[in-house]
Amino acid sequence: MKQIYHLVTIQLKEFYREPGILFWAFIFPIAIAGVLGLAFANKGVPQTRVAVLSSSHEADQLVSRIEKAFTQSVGGNSDGLGVILPSVLQEEDAVKALKRGEINLLVKEDENGNLEFSFDPSNANAQRDYLLLSNALLSESSSEKKVSNIRKLDSKGTRYIDYLVPGMLAMGVMNSCLWGVGWNLIEMRLKKLLRRMSATPMNKLAFVLSFFFTRLVVTIVESIIFLTFAFGVFDTAFFGSPIAAFLVFLTGNFVFACIGIFVGSRAQSSQVGNGLVNAFTFPMMVLSGIFFSYKNFPDLALPIISHLPLTLMADSLRAVFIEGSGLAEIVYPCIWMIGIGLAFLGAGLRIFRWS
Repeated sequence: MKQIYHLVTIQLKEFYREPGILFWAFIFPIAIAGVLGLAFANKGVPQTRVAVLSSSHEADQLVSRIEKAFTQSVGGNSDGLGVILPSVLQEEDAVKALKRGEINLLVKEDENGNLEFSFDPSNANAQRDYLLLSNALLSESSSEKKVSNIRKLDSKGTRYIDYLVPGMLAMGVMNSCLWGVGWNLIEMRLKKLLRRMSATPMNKLAFVLSFFFTRLVVTIVESIIFLTFAFGVFDTAFFGSPIAAFLVFLTGNFVFACIGIFVGSRAQSSQVGNGLVNAFTFPMMVLSGIFFSYKNFPDLALPIISHLPLTLMADSLRAVFIEGSGLAEIVYPCIWMIGIGLAFLGAGLRIFRWS
């Protein structure tokens, strides 16, 4: 027992004497929990956004009835179910909003008062919105004569899987670049390989950029395998320009490789490196709308969230995949990603150390 006591004491002292480890072990989890907690806690009243098709009979009156029936049904948010925000849209605009994850449900009423709800049944949020709204409308006093029909939106581009695949592709590139570039640099520093390389007449910029090109080859192979699976099994939608999609893919690789270079430019221990990589990847995976629309976050946070690198890449890929966007639509996000990448590359080169 005495030997174990001394060994444990030594290891705890080593842990205590490393400030970086102390930060990532104790302070970072509290900080990330606080940021995410505030983001979710300040969401305010939950909002259920639905589209009332303009072709519906007396669409404006249906909007008023939906608001009134929903308020009566949920008791004015007393049950925490929030408020409903119906808006009259043409079917083309409603489908576009649905593809972007801004709404989950389309509603239409015919002259006889029969309701038609259009949504993807595989989308859990759409199911929730349908159950809330149908329950509210069918609970109206004159609901005895009404009939509720469901129209499944299972065509290419309107399914939840079509929303999910471009986001998963972007997230895969981010993880591959940050872990592949940042972690490799840290590992080479730990093994004293960087110190040996510093003795050679090698340009620092050429050295770090070699990681970008290496990782680009790897992510191309990874993405081909992933997309082959997605297209083969789920018949995923792709309506846009392949050149635009590749440009987004290329700039996405660049920005995340540069962030990886920044992450791995100085860390000297695996614990610190692990914390740094997670500090970049975890918040973006939560905030960037990979699995659900980030439009549900507070309005004040949306300008920041929409300019995160993962958000820019995921939104651009979705625009190409399911909205049929071309080069003109993705120029702005690509410029932003290149700018962010250059900023991280410059900072990484400035603080980079070989040992």
